[in-house]
Amino acid sequence: MSDVARKVFPMETVLALVMGKEDVDVRDLAGYLAGRSIACCCCAKIIAPMAAGWLASVYPQFVGLEWDESASWEDFVSQMKSALGDSVSVTPMGARQQAMVGKVLDGAADIQGTVDAQAKEIVAMRARVETLEPFQAKAQELEKKCAQLEAKIKTLTTDAGNLRKQLLPFQGKMAVDQEELETIIKDAIKANMKGLVVGGAVAAAGAAGAEEAAAEPAAEEESGPAPEFGFGSSGANNDGFGF
Repeated sequence: MSDVARKVFPMETVLALVMGKEDVDVRDLAGYLAGRSIACCCCAKIIAPMAAGWLASVYPQFVGLEWDESASWEDFVSQMKSALGDSVSVTPMGARQQAMVGKVLDGAADIQGTVDAQAKEIVAMRARVETLEPFQAKAQELEKKCAQLEAKIKTLTTDAGNLRKQLLPFQGKMAVDQEELETIIKDAIKANMKGLVVGGAVAAAGAAGAEEAAAEPAAEEESGPAPEFGFGSSGANNDGFGF
């Protein structure tokens, strides 16, 4: 492999990747080996075993290294520097290994995206809960009022059903306006009263005329024809001829 493809990294970074050290940033080294940019430390940690295997296959001196986590990391790095040097010139993985690592990183990126989205949703929900918390008592009160309104609605629905049953016999019949009915009755009474007045006057007039007609013949009978005309009831035998 040519020197152009190589890149030099500090011994501490290489050891951290090989040994799986948690608090050392190995993204640059892991990305170089994988042939792609690695944005998060968790992704570098995911491919660390594959990268360490590649380094061990290229540099046998890293095979079999052990570090006790209870021991000093700085002392371990100093020992390795004394034995292997302060830095290491490494080469990227082969195309096949990089393709495998790429699939792993793609899957990890999808999972991480989902996790990040869920984390944002959780933060937003917590913020909403904190915002709505002061209104919890009001919400409970509104819930009670809603329950009361639902009970009233049920009662009104029942009453409406009963009213519909009561109105069934009147379906199809014309509704009468009470005020209009009262007006009609009053007008009829007025018309009847007027008829009674007019009829009474006519009857009185007729009676007076009848009396006058009856009085006229009586008057004529009492007066009779004058003697000078030679007719009437005069005469010896009362024959009306006056002779």
